[in-house]
Amino acid sequence: MYSETLVKGLVNQELRLRFFDLYTIIKSDSSEFIDLFASMYRRFLADGSSSTVRSTAEFVLITNPDNQWGKPVIILNDEVCPLSDSRLLEGYAYETILSSIITRIHSHLLIHAGVVSRNDQGIILVADARHGKTTLVLELIRRGFSFLSDEMAAMGRTDHLVHPFPRSLRVRPGTLELVGFPDAAEGAPTWLGKLILDIEEIKHGCLGKAVPISHIVILQDPANAEVEMADRRKQEMHILVDRLDDTLFAAISQDEGVTDVRVDVECGYPQIKLHAIRSTFVLSRIEALCKERQILVLDVIKGIEGSPTFESTAKLKSILQIQAVSELLRRFQGGYKSELLQDEFGGSSTQLFMEIASIVSQAKCHRLFVGPLKEMADLVCNMSGM
Repeated sequence: MYSETLVKGLVNQELRLRFFDLYTIIKSDSSEFIDLFASMYRRFLADGSSSTVRSTAEFVLITNPDNQWGKPVIILNDEVCPLSDSRLLEGYAYETILSSIITRIHSHLLIHAGVVSRNDQGIILVADARHGKTTLVLELIRRGFSFLSDEMAAMGRTDHLVHPFPRSLRVRPGTLELVGFPDAAEGAPTWLGKLILDIEEIKHGCLGKAVPISHIVILQDPANAEVEMADRRKQEMHILVDRLDDTLFAAISQDEGVTDVRVDVECGYPQIKLHAIRSTFVLSRIEALCKERQILVLDVIKGIEGSPTFESTAKLKSILQIQAVSELLRRFQGGYKSELLQDEFGGSSTQLFMEIASIVSQAKCHRLFVGPLKEMADLVCNMSGM
């Protein structure tokens, strides 16, 4: 716990944002960090009133180590998290605050997915990392679809619509050239090697509105098409930590849900690679082990099975809705830390599954075996009647 008076003289920058039913205040002594968050979430900027939201969350980042903790810290609603490594101030602080925001939203179910719309049809594009989700979203925007998000499907729990989540895109210049928007890269700010662009800076007038969910498309590498569903339950996961000791490695290796544990180094930090059954529960146990040892979890990437080659012919196949809902559930944002999951569903993923199924009950569901970009976009266009 901390006292507001202890940090009052240490921070002089403030940003107020609204994420659906959550009013968010971010304070810092770093104008660069506040500017970064503001540029990523410029369409979420809030006025001074918080009377119409369900709750308020406050976060503090102090980058100057000349404070009572003797090092930079992040304060997440009273919990103080010291940062021993100055390299963590930018990326880790951003991701930690964002993750904490996501866990506090109740009004919408947030799913890691891209979303576009056409003729009042919302299309959710679900994919693991490096399966071309953002590139496909931009290609569809070029073809006249509206943009809702390249990162987050925000499904309204009351109206059952999918809502815009227009975070600024982080894209490589080569991606913009590939989809026909090379001029958008000129003068764009960069962060951690990628450009930061509002969608209207890429294509004016393409930001969409909340729409019914008409289609769910699961992007899959055709090389994994024959993998049995039982095998898919064993998910690959990479966990980046700020340091690693032998006792943590041993404890993770002995977890009954974990196999194939190994360690690589990513950007100077240890990266624990493993396969896990029921990865959400395994991750919660690993995070608890790290917290006991004051080891920071810097990043978690799930579903890594190598990048598709995109050389096979793209194919679209209808699937059962229960299969699509399972894929959405696997990508539910907030995971076991979600206040919604714990407070309203008692931690039951089954109840969450049922609510997702209710929201998408009218949607047609498909699996898109990835291939050349033009072929994938053609299939989505034909599917939606364009």
